[in-house]
Amino acid sequence: MAKRLAIPSEDVKLKIVGPKDSFFAPRVQRADLNEDVPTTDVYELGNNTMAGTVADTPNVTITFSVFDVGIKVFAILTGEDYTAYPAAGVDISELSEADAIVYIKDATLSDYVKSAHAKRLQVRDFTFTYSVDGESTEDYTLIGSEKRWFKNDVIVDRFTTGTTSFTLSQTPIQLKNGNYVLSVILDGEYLTEVVGTPATGEYSVSGTTLTTFDTRTAQVLIVYHASPAGTAWTYISDTSMPAATRGRDVDVLILTNNIPRVQSVTINGNLNVQSVREMGNRDIVGYQSQVPTIEGTIAVLDTDVELIDLLLNGSLSSGDTEFKLAEGCPTSGVALEIQITDPCDTSVPYTVVKTVYIPDITVVGDAWSAVVNQNSTWNINFRSRTAQCIVYSGSRP
Repeated sequence: MAKRLAIPSEDVKLKIVGPKDSFFAPRVQRADLNEDVPTTDVYELGNNTMAGTVADTPNVTITFSVFDVGIKVFAILTGEDYTAYPAAGVDISELSEADAIVYIKDATLSDYVKSAHAKRLQVRDFTFTYSVDGESTEDYTLIGSEKRWFKNDVIVDRFTTGTTSFTLSQTPIQLKNGNYVLSVILDGEYLTEVVGTPATGEYSVSGTTLTTFDTRTAQVLIVYHASPAGTAWTYISDTSMPAATRGRDVDVLILTNNIPRVQSVTINGNLNVQSVREMGNRDIVGYQSQVPTIEGTIAVLDTDVELIDLLLNGSLSSGDTEFKLAEGCPTSGVALEIQITDPCDTSVPYTVVKTVYIPDITVVGDAWSAVVNQNSTWNINFRSRTAQCIVYSGSRP
């Protein structure tokens, strides 16, 4: 059979395996899976060539961008059930560890021709972007140290029954490191594979039977390499959400005030993760998140002083006639709220499908610009004073 010319985007799917569930992510626009192996060249006296190279633990990074049309991706990454998402919302501090799997379709058959698996990646940072003339997007970057490419399928089994013994749907192919399973996530916690009888935090595999020491309470997710019979590929089709949302379907509110002439809003979050290593272990043990930072920019067409008055004084008409940034020590900020409405809804008020809420922001800089034959613009930079950014399904209660 002739070699395929290339892999088109329609033949690539991304599956996210979160703490509680997994799914093929819809509306993905880009996915980049990278691995960097730090190496050191070793030289020595009396040698006119290198003695060799020493490799350190790899740095694995996956960055993906999706159209922002709901809470599904965020729910999976925070370990929430998107069919029963908390009405009180979920803070970005809950973004945790996940596996990422890339599947490639065969050129002619409806089956997988290869797949890639990255294990126990920690969400490092994210960006939510909304613009007047573009689609709303959410971008995530996850980091880890373990990635493999496979000729066959990566299987994800999820069990909500059973206690400590689970029968895999396929026969796992043994990995080069001797293990049979890539990841086991029991009630949100990653377990370690052992030979023999497992202790707490461990599991063992015999044939298609996986045994844990710890008892399942809610669910267990098991990820492994296998070569199942039949054709497994199906195309992604999720009609439960809008195809995309543009700027006309995004409302920007500050202290419940609708802000006119907004051109774009960008929200950047960094979970400030630190890698945890240990002697005698060639892999990174995991990543510890610290207090996150939230910052961003609001770009508007300049009209008057109402917006800066609102951001600095919490009022559209405070009575101030002079406005200066970084004056004094602010004791409170104002709330920023992004409401994404359903573009398919034709009845006012339009249905809100998702809300992003930062309860307390403060201005940290601005950039004003005027160009001939163009409208004057004002970019206002902000930071969260409480490190909070809460995502709601639908309207904020």
